[in-house]
Amino acid sequence: QSPKVKTMGCIRAYLQRIRHRMRLDRLRELGRQYPVFCFLLLVLLLSTLLLNRYIHIIMVFWSFLAGVVTFYCSLGPESLLPNILVSIKPKIKVGQKELFPLGHSCAVCGKIKCKRHRPTLLLENYQPWLDLKVPSKVDASLSEILELVLENFVYPWYRDITDDEAFVDELRVTLRFFAAVLVRRTQKVDVASLITQKLLKVSMKHIEIISKARQRVKNAEFLQQAALEEYGPDLHVALRSRRDELLYLRKLTEMLFPYILPPKASDCRSLTLLIREVLAGSVFLPSMDYLADPDTVNHLILIFIDNSPPEEATEPTSILVPFLQKYSDARNKKPSVLKLELKEIREQQDLLFRFMNFLKQEGAVHVLQFCLTVEEFNDRILCPELSDSEKMMLHEEVKKIYETYCLDESIDKIRFDPFIVEEIRNRKIIKSVPSKLIKEKGQHLEPFIQSFFNSCESPKPKPSRPELTILSPTSENDKKLFNDLFKNNANRSEMAEKRHNQNYFMEMITVEGVYDYLMYVGRVVFHIPDWLHHLLMGGRILFKNTLEAYTDYYLQYKLNQVVQEHRLVSLITLLRDAVFCESSQPRSAHDKQRRAKKTFEEMMSYIPDFLGKCIGEEAKYEGIRLLFDGLQQPVLNKQLTYVLLDIAIQELFPELNKVTR
Repeated sequence: QSPKVKTMGCIRAYLQRIRHRMRLDRLRELGRQYPVFCFLLLVLLLSTLLLNRYIHIIMVFWSFLAGVVTFYCSLGPESLLPNILVSIKPKIKVGQKELFPLGHSCAVCGKIKCKRHRPTLLLENYQPWLDLKVPSKVDASLSEILELVLENFVYPWYRDITDDEAFVDELRVTLRFFAAVLVRRTQKVDVASLITQKLLKVSMKHIEIISKARQRVKNAEFLQQAALEEYGPDLHVALRSRRDELLYLRKLTEMLFPYILPPKASDCRSLTLLIREVLAGSVFLPSMDYLADPDTVNHLILIFIDNSPPEEATEPTSILVPFLQKYSDARNKKPSVLKLELKEIREQQDLLFRFMNFLKQEGAVHVLQFCLTVEEFNDRILCPELSDSEKMMLHEEVKKIYETYCLDESIDKIRFDPFIVEEIRNRKIIKSVPSKLIKEKGQHLEPFIQSFFNSCESPKPKPSRPELTILSPTSENDKKLFNDLFKNNANRSEMAEKRHNQNYFMEMITVEGVYDYLMYVGRVVFHIPDWLHHLLMGGRILFKNTLEAYTDYYLQYKLNQVVQEHRLVSLITLLRDAVFCESSQPRSAHDKQRRAKKTFEEMMSYIPDFLGKCIGEEAKYEGIRLLFDGLQQPVLNKQLTYVLLDIAIQELFPELNKVTR
């Protein structure tokens, strides 16, 4: 090479090194990304050089620019200002006792590791309805549904066998136990936070899949199939076919048995099989069908976006009554062979010995001692003529009973009703006490007696014995399993899943909270312009925490309205009609189309006009049409319903998260 070429090469290399050191490429990229800022910076630099005599004025602009840059650099996408709504404060989560029936909290003070009181199981393990009261009208509506369960699925075959109500009475207690467990566990869940933090997040993924399916097909008629293909192997297992759906509900019900049935009740295979088939095939399956029906979804949307003042109760609130007490009252008039009284147990030494061993296992021997002491006390106090010395002795005995079983520092303390304890402590006349003690004696020992006899049942059959498997307790099995709306769900087999799409439920999700969800919907569904997206990103730092605090407050306000007595009765009535009123005429196609049309119109009018002007009327229409069409697909609605159900179940029964899959 000539010296001239070598010289040019050296100069070019030298310039490249200078360019690399000065990072000119990065400066060019910054200019492209922030053109307005770079233009102002350049103008300010030129002004400083050309108008240096006015440097004292120009420094004002430099100071302002330095403040903006410092503020921008100190804040990032995750830097958020706190909630500015002082009146809305975050909820403080109060620690509560462990949930039954597998809790090991102290029955007296509720502590997990109590060293003061005698270890014993919580009484709520056997009677979760204790201290649980509901309005009488709500109780009557729940009783009606549970009575329909028996009338439709038990009595049709049970009355052909016997007229003895003992078995049905036990079934009533079991259903009351199941309902009380659900109510108590629901009371422990922060429903508003569950909706905003978990349920809405998976709903965003569902919207994303529908959006991708719409890019493949333009006709709403093929949207459902395209979305199911987009799900691929990540489709919920219950959606493969209707039989798979029923099998999933059966397995789910069986998994919940240790938590929703009385202790040791799951050892009775015939009882669990009956309850499983009734709940899975005749309650849960039609309920899921009802919730996923597009006509039902449209109805719920209209209720949600209704701007009219909330409907108020026209009748006064009814009195509070013990939860399902009237429903579970024994109907059997004959002496039951499934149950013995304490007096009969005491008279048979062999049975009393077995019962004592059982109470030792349960840590409840002191409960029996209390009951025996009270019975002996009652026998003595019922004597028509008592001398003053005998009255004093009985008074001392009541005092001893109080100190042994009522004081907090006593190792044998039993958790009585506080009202009863106060009555015993303040009583001056001793003959007023027996009725109080008798009531407490029966309340605390009765569940142990019943559990004792459950534990004495014959062992369940060996695993090799074939198990009776039925589709549903009703005679119209195919009608429940197959229908014109859902057909055979996605109609897939497990072996047919070969194409592995991206796992939409396992990938990292960057959006978190209602503000991010709104931005996500705006970007994916309405295709908002870049300038609006950048503006919302800036507003995220200022308003995210405030908006989400208000959303939680508003949701809690709405939920409090939903659980008002008249609304609860209305919801229970809707559930009753969906599950049991099969003979009623279904809504006509014309009525469904009219409701669907009204739903779309209300969704269009729900978005403010100024937002429509920002994103464009066409983008607004296409976005609403996408959301609306996605909600008119029954199988897709069923997919979302099952995903939400799984999350709700895990929230109600956190113990399931510890079970090995």
